[in-house]
Amino acid sequence: MKIRAYKIRLYPNAEQEQSLRQYFGAARFAWNVGLEMMSRAWSEREDRLTYVDVSKQFTALKRTPEFEWLKGIPSDVINQKLRDLDRAYSNFFAKRAKYPRFRSRHRKQSIRFAFDHRHAGKVAGWVKCEIVLPKLGAVKWRDGSDLPKAMPKMVTVSRDADGRYFASFAVEHDPACTAGTKVLGIDMGISALATCSDGTRVENPRHLDVLDARLRFHQRRLSFCQKGSKRRDKRRGRVAKLHAKIRDSRRDSLQKATTRIIRESQAGVISVENLHVKGMARNHRLARSIHDASMSEFLRILEYKAEWAGIEWVEVDRWYPSSKTCSACGHKVDEMDLSVREWTCPKCGADHDRDLNAAVNIATEGVRILAGSQDSGQSPESAWIPGTGPGQFDRLGKGTEARIVLRGCE
Repeated sequence: MKIRAYKIRLYPNAEQEQSLRQYFGAARFAWNVGLEMMSRAWSEREDRLTYVDVSKQFTALKRTPEFEWLKGIPSDVINQKLRDLDRAYSNFFAKRAKYPRFRSRHRKQSIRFAFDHRHAGKVAGWVKCEIVLPKLGAVKWRDGSDLPKAMPKMVTVSRDADGRYFASFAVEHDPACTAGTKVLGIDMGISALATCSDGTRVENPRHLDVLDARLRFHQRRLSFCQKGSKRRDKRRGRVAKLHAKIRDSRRDSLQKATTRIIRESQAGVISVENLHVKGMARNHRLARSIHDASMSEFLRILEYKAEWAGIEWVEVDRWYPSSKTCSACGHKVDEMDLSVREWTCPKCGADHDRDLNAAVNIATEGVRILAGSQDSGQSPESAWIPGTGPGQFDRLGKGTEARIVLRGCE
């Protein structure tokens, strides 16, 4: 069984939307007041408050006439937000994150609902593919998604800067194993987002470049608007819609490309480079294109889809000379500039496309790593397994007992 996450677009009615706005405001209030309590306790007497301490103070706060309105808010909204604050506060002291900041109403809003035995009556609604939330009832959602027929333990409802509502949750599911018999190497790039060893290419759509002119125009107009004015709020909404369109287009293209690779490649092993994308983005000339390409997100999505399909995932060292090594004879050239997209091997005379040659070498190195071979200098011909063709292998056993058989080594 695997854990699968869902993010569904919600369409609440007017009454539900009004309630959600109150819940978002209460969650924001709990975060800001709790952070103020923690900060003041530490600055005045170096007392580190926890979730339990702040929660007790909120319980007493509800009994006061001024904050009696908190009784109409689901307890999960307050408790879960205080738990998030406690986790953020602990991460700061553990030096895993910066100090928590106060929340603003102009940014993304989110709340969480926890389901337990008290919500047993909502199970029937979830089985009928209805999203039933505490004190909100069934909320209309975008049809067409394969919603699981089971109630999750936790649901996060969020509203982005564009004003759209989403529900996020995770449930267990049993994916079907669709692993094939081929070894697939993938070389990441900018001109082509991904080049596979079987010749398949995933083009880089460059979503940011498509809407760059419109985005610059509205951002310049936004910079001239007076803060707090209605015109500024209207202009901010236009900028948020453009960012949402770019984000959604990028996510959609990545999901479709990775699904196509998993379904059509017939791969049993996927070999990729363990790229240091954050370090690559330090090049100020390529940083914008690297971030727009979303290489890390592409590999992250591809990895969990490969796990669902039962495909072996192998990472090759980023310093492996995949581009400078001839995939036909194994000869390695000393230097190769990034501008060189095609080259000829000086030893065997084979003509190579830079990205395709790198993908084939990555597949070869991935098989060597998976087989446990210590001979990194073996030729690609000796690395491929006997089968119906190059780049295929024989799968023996099931599950974790599956292994790769190379010619001459087991």
